[in-house]
Amino acid sequence: MALNPEHLLTFARVARLGSLSAAAAELNLTQPAVSSQIRLLTRAVGEPVLSRHRTGVRLTEAGEALLVHAQALARALEGAHTAMRERRGLERGTLRLAASSTVAASLLPGLLSAYQARYPGVAVQIRQGNTQEVLGALQGGQVEVALIEGPPGLLGDDWQAEVFGHDELVLVSAPGHPLVGAAGLGHAAPLPLIWREHGSGTREVAEQALAGTALRTVSRLELPGTEAVKEAVIQGLGLALLPELRVRRELRSGVLVRLALALPGLRRPLSRVSAPTGQLSFAARQFLGLLEPPAPEGHPPRR
Repeated sequence: MALNPEHLLTFARVARLGSLSAAAAELNLTQPAVSSQIRLLTRAVGEPVLSRHRTGVRLTEAGEALLVHAQALARALEGAHTAMRERRGLERGTLRLAASSTVAASLLPGLLSAYQARYPGVAVQIRQGNTQEVLGALQGGQVEVALIEGPPGLLGDDWQAEVFGHDELVLVSAPGHPLVGAAGLGHAAPLPLIWREHGSGTREVAEQALAGTALRTVSRLELPGTEAVKEAVIQGLGLALLPELRVRRELRSGVLVRLALALPGLRRPLSRVSAPTGQLSFAARQFLGLLEPPAPEGHPPRR
């Protein structure tokens, strides 16, 4: 007959308190229920584990041998309960997320500052890449949450996505570029564009916005990452469509100049992608709570 873990835990409680009735009170059971568990444990062991005396019970030799294991089981169970309480209270745990470059550089620092102010015991692991790389890390199980620019595309029923903000691509150049101050870009020479690498959400949005327009373009360079593209523009190597969030500082300081370009499709959503909430760790669920979607126009933001 196999040993029952519940019977072992009850036995450990009886041994600690030295009384069936006291153990029953702590366990919120009747004394007959506790006695029944001890009988079943005795049957499984093959000999008595307790002997009765005038003021309670004492361990038999078999009970002494069994007690160390019952106590180890009780400690392990309490340790498991403690670990789960700590995770629910986020005294410990790990937040694993990935973010594409604009979110990682412009928004993630503020989000993590707010998160770690609330949950300082949680370790944070971050991956950064372009949109395809970030979604690949999510689908490969390396992270629980992905933050990307643009819509996530077709992911299947295993994933959920929600917009938590917006960004806009702006056409920028160095201050001395001949097109600065041009009356109309549509009648100018082909726009000499510097592009992000394939797989970039920025590039995908820019290409879709330019498709079907009368604007003529010529590709000057293709560089990995927004910072590389930005530096090439500053050096006068061409123009670029870059996230407004990533060039605010340069526009304010005059290092870059924004060129007037009115095209539909340059405003893009910022999306959070994850498994369904019920499948996420408590650490990930609390982080997603910081990413409330924007309120519809005419409605106050959610509190």
